[in-house]
Amino acid sequence: MTRECLEKIRESEKVIYQKRMELEALRYKATAANSVQYDKDKVKSTPDDYLTLAITDIIEIEKQIKEDDAEIEYNKGQAYALVKKMENPEHRTFIEWYYLNGLSMTETAARMNISERSVYYLRDDALASFAEIQ
Repeated sequence: MTRECLEKIRESEKVIYQKRMELEALRYKATAANSVQYDKDKVKSTPDDYLTLAITDIIEIEKQIKEDDAEIEYNKGQAYALVKKMENPEHRTFIEWYYLNGLSMTETAARMNISERSVYYLRDDALASFAEIQ
């Protein structure tokens, strides 16, 4: 597992977050479309078709999220196994908090009680250390 794999975990989590936001919006639209009152004088523009399409989209996005979650959990499991083999506890902590728990550099620096500039140096060292244990 390389730096690219760790970065992919972070990016995949962002994509899943975006899909969850899209899912929430679709659910809202689907319930809103279902509650619209159409009077008899107006032409009905088949809200049932819209609702069917929305439900189909919701099911597809939920399926994608489950698949993405499973892949991320698998990759995280492999990464955690490698992190446990790292000798330097600061390196382990950095990889775990930044790459596997999704904290920002600022949050990671604050939790580690080091400057933000130092955390960037630590990242480079931690990634080099991580690459060696494979």
